[in-house]
Amino acid sequence: MRIALAAAALWLSASALAGEELRNWFDDPWFQVRDGYPGCPQPRGPFTTREEMLRATHHRSERGARCWLEKRCAKSSAYMYDRGIAAAIRERFDATPRFRDASLWVTVQGRYAWIEGCVRSERERREIEELARGVPDVDLMSVNLLARRGAAPPYYTLY
Repeated sequence: MRIALAAAALWLSASALAGEELRNWFDDPWFQVRDGYPGCPQPRGPFTTREEMLRATHHRSERGARCWLEKRCAKSSAYMYDRGIAAAIRERFDATPRFRDASLWVTVQGRYAWIEGCVRSERERREIEELARGVPDVDLMSVNLLARRGAAPPYYTLY
């Protein structure tokens, strides 16, 4: 699994180095909630090349509508929940002084949320998972954090 992630990260980095513009084409919520871990690799978040965006368009359309069609969502698209989910996650971090020595970014896409970045210990990683658990309207919460200096990040990086 780590080899596949490393290969994908190299390919994604090569795309960026080849001069392809990386953009948040769909304007997905993406923001930093902590900035206390110097040198933490910045996650790629929702930034993609134009080609990746075009490939994702059909999937996003289908996935967004499926939630409503299956009567799991009151709104007509799963993506219509993202701003509220992002605000709820931000509020949880704003309400606590914990994790000030971490660097954490949040991405929300179609009722899926990712918290990525760096922490000082596995204990902090578990506490962040606990803090994020139970955010309303989230179908999937993924916490991918680097807890050991020098290790490869468990997420794609922006640069």
